[in-house]
Amino acid sequence: MADPGGRRLRVAREMYGWSGADLASRMRDAANRRDRRSGCTRQLISDWELDKKRPTWESQILLADAFDVPEAMLVTHPWPNWLPHPDEEEGNMSLNRRDFIVVTGMAAALPAIAAAPVSATERPLVGAETVHYLRTAALPLTTMPTVERQHVVPLLDSSLTTITGLLENARYDTRTGVALNRLAGQLAQTCGWTRFDIGNQDQAGALWNQALKHAKAAGDRDMISSIVADFAYQGLWTNNAEESVRLLEGALARPMHATVRSLLHLRKARAHAALGEAASCRHHLTKSEAELARTSAEAPPSWAAWMSEADIEIDGGRCLIDLGEQAPGMKRIDRGLSLLTKPRSKTYAVFQTYRAEALLHQGQVEEAASVLSSALETARQIGANRCIDQVAQISDRLHNHRSVVGVDKLLLSVKAARTAA
Repeated sequence: MADPGGRRLRVAREMYGWSGADLASRMRDAANRRDRRSGCTRQLISDWELDKKRPTWESQILLADAFDVPEAMLVTHPWPNWLPHPDEEEGNMSLNRRDFIVVTGMAAALPAIAAAPVSATERPLVGAETVHYLRTAALPLTTMPTVERQHVVPLLDSSLTTITGLLENARYDTRTGVALNRLAGQLAQTCGWTRFDIGNQDQAGALWNQALKHAKAAGDRDMISSIVADFAYQGLWTNNAEESVRLLEGALARPMHATVRSLLHLRKARAHAALGEAASCRHHLTKSEAELARTSAEAPPSWAAWMSEADIEIDGGRCLIDLGEQAPGMKRIDRGLSLLTKPRSKTYAVFQTYRAEALLHQGQVEEAASVLSSALETARQIGANRCIDQVAQISDRLHNHRSVVGVDKLLLSVKAARTAA
């Protein structure tokens, strides 16, 4: 019996604007990144698309890499269901709400929506006016400062549920589908950050995987890069720097705005520093600085517009601290903090913990306790449990210094914050 995957593979390839030779080349590149060899050719792609052959498991892994599909999808959505498809009304590219609830453990938080099954032609049609309203109502939620956004998490969740419900249950043309998927991706990415900030890494990862699926359905490469950057940052927080390096190597192989490249190089520098790889760390720090300095007629995407010299200075300082260079690391952090704008309170709290860690390495316990107290207060105001955890981890080193001014008060505040969280 003919394998039904051929047509779907062709549609996925054409969705990205690639020829068969382009896809074969991307698969060979994917093999090289994994230190493997691939004999994939345009003719082999053609054989798959004509259902003359079926891709082996190894070939499917390389295909998934080329299409930016998480490898786990190959198991949960067997061939050819994991392949991207822009126009299908049910299946891989539209959210399966039941699967999403199971994965994220959010069944109790999301309202149940009961609807009688209807045929595709009877489903309501979503038009441009609906999309405009949804965008106007939902997008501002994704750009709220953390100190305010913590209060509207249920609204973010319900907005995401509404839009993914339309993708699953309504009719729409290709352009509307792209707009809905783009909006769903932005909301899922922001919802992921709300979970990341409270320390729920599993839900953050599930939501970012969902965002990645919508970004691919929308063909939004900038969003794809931003989500990869989120996963890489998560890797730094969960002591998985090797995975961060792998993700960022793949992301940096694609064309993108200079500001985005600067951010990805900076994240890669941090990952190499965490691994103790000084030469690679310095290489990517230099690349980050050079990319940020490049001028561009096109404005950076909104998700990366905050990237600045302050970020390079502070993260660069953290890199040096990780590499054991405390004094120059502290200088870079202080310089960066002086450049940081006030509205970025969460960023300020995280960066203050970097400074406190450097102060501790230098034996300046009293000043470190003062800086940690300031970071803790900011973290409590914005409801960022991960920042509280970071302050707590550093403060645990101060139990033998209770006689130092400010230390005992800090430890009591940390205990109270941990209890409240």
